[in-house]
Amino acid sequence: MAATAALLFSTACLPMLSTPSQTAPANPQPAMASTNATAIRIGKPVRGDLNGAIAFTAQIQTKGEVAVVPRVTATLNQLSVDLGSRVRAGDTLAELDHTDLDQQVLAAQAAQASEVLAAAQANYNAAAARVKALQSARDNADIPTLDQRVKDARATLDQAQAALVPDPQVVAQAEATAATARTKLSQLQGDPSKANDKAALDAARADVQKADDAVTKARIPSGTQAAVASAQRDLQDAQQAQLMVRLSTTAFDLDQARAMLEAADAQLKLVNAPASPEEIKAAETAVEDAFSQAELARARARGATITAPISGIVVDIKARVGSTISPSAALLTLIPPDMQVVVQADESQLGQLQVGQAARVSVESFAREAFTGTVKAVAPVLDPRTRSVAVQIDIPDPQGKLKPGMFAQLAVQTGQRAGALMVPKEAVLRVGSVDPKAPVQNVVYTVTESRVHKTIVSLGATDGKSVEIVQGLQEGIDLVLNPRPDFLEGELIVAS
Repeated sequence: MAATAALLFSTACLPMLSTPSQTAPANPQPAMASTNATAIRIGKPVRGDLNGAIAFTAQIQTKGEVAVVPRVTATLNQLSVDLGSRVRAGDTLAELDHTDLDQQVLAAQAAQASEVLAAAQANYNAAAARVKALQSARDNADIPTLDQRVKDARATLDQAQAALVPDPQVVAQAEATAATARTKLSQLQGDPSKANDKAALDAARADVQKADDAVTKARIPSGTQAAVASAQRDLQDAQQAQLMVRLSTTAFDLDQARAMLEAADAQLKLVNAPASPEEIKAAETAVEDAFSQAELARARARGATITAPISGIVVDIKARVGSTISPSAALLTLIPPDMQVVVQADESQLGQLQVGQAARVSVESFAREAFTGTVKAVAPVLDPRTRSVAVQIDIPDPQGKLKPGMFAQLAVQTGQRAGALMVPKEAVLRVGSVDPKAPVQNVVYTVTESRVHKTIVSLGATDGKSVEIVQGLQEGIDLVLNPRPDFLEGELIVAS
């Protein structure tokens, strides 16, 4: 109330200024307020508490839309929604005819079963081949030879692994030779009688270089990882052959191997390799393909039930029951239930806006109801033409009263300013510059001895009626409450 009372800027609260006809010279300036239709009013800025708010007018918008597109081509049997229906994510929107799709699933499952049977037969064949291999290994077993093969393979692997590390004796010998060569060179260089013996010095330097190269070579391992891997494979092959003979001639005799045909996978693991890898691989590939086809058919069948991808409102339906629909066109369109507005805020208002501020929203269709919005985002880039930024304000609407396209009045709450220096909003003019790149200026017209003077000011918060002056204006000075944009600097005026 204090702010309201203090903002009565009219001259009813102030002594009327003297008119120029009483104080002006005989030939006053021609621009007189008495010639204008609107009387000039004079007032003073006052201090008070200001509940800041920035007012905007904008159209209500949706927060995007989602086209619901069928995944299969089929006849539309049932439509479970109407225009304006509110749905939740996962709700059934429509049902398609799935007779053909069910047949495709059955056919794919039959093909999958056939391929699984073929794979099982391939595994059985592999196990039978392994039994034959075991029998042959038992009949032709040469255990001493196989044991020696394992021993030799292990020795070769040890040598290959040792070759990965430089031989310390060879390195030490090379370093000793290099040290001797450097000592000999130093002695020659320090002997005055040999100082001019270029041949001897060059030979000594060559010996040092040769010795250094030998050290470098000695420090490089002679073996390679490839040689180690090859030796490991040879050892595994030898051990496998040894194991095969031992299994077939001791713990696992031929009769036991035949009994293990029904456990083909276990037998294959014992011998570490299938007997027919091409056959097994082909069978596995066929099973995978059949499974993929069956899963694809089941996915298509599931696609006959169309569900809502988001919670929202149905705003458009493209097809009727009985028509054929396909992935080439949307069946219907959903929009999110909450609305938004995007307003253009002036550059001078940026300091008052921030994400999270509340906004009062009203629409003409529901004049007695108030909606509450929240500043969701402030654009990081200024429009160089309008010197404004886009501000997004989200408006929850659980009852679905707001419609896209409605005009809304918004007041973004910027907080209370205690003891603010205020003037009526109409007392401030926005004046452009000759330079289009220069910012627009906020000006008031102060009055001294019945003459107006242009004063540039900086603005703060506003409640839509009054605006805070944060810089450029002194408390207690007279100013024009209803300035004209064509005021001249120093123009003589008459106040009403």
